Amino acid sequence: MIKFVVLAIAISAVHCQYGGYHQEAPQYHEEQYYDPPHYQFHYSVHDEHTGDIKSQKEERYGDKTQGEYRLVEPDGSLREVHYSVEGKSGFQAEVHREPSKYKPQPAYNKPEPSYYKPSYH
Repeated sequence: MIKFVVLAIAISAVHCQYGGYHQEAPQYHEEQYYDPPHYQFHYSVHDEHTGDIKSQKEERYGDKTQGEYRLVEPDGSLREVHYSVEGKSGFQAEVHREPSKYKPQPAYNKPEPSYYKPSYH
């Protein structure tokens, strides 16, 4: 009889420890409080002295970005690029080039040296 009582106590102890009172841990749900990214910008430079002529504009809302930029290359041609990115698709661009739209100007005009040149009669 004592063996039976000891066995019943051991079973109830194991049952209480492992299978008796069972409560699930509360589930953690992270809520994200953010707005998707949204911006627009535009800039341009038009410096005739140095020949630096360029512009860019871009717009983004969430995972979709689109924009364009233009610049005058050193040979005087105009490069225009229209680009877009949507999700994880990667950068996709269309490049157009118009040859010799602008006349290239040197960035620096070197003056002639000023020294005495003798004249022979």
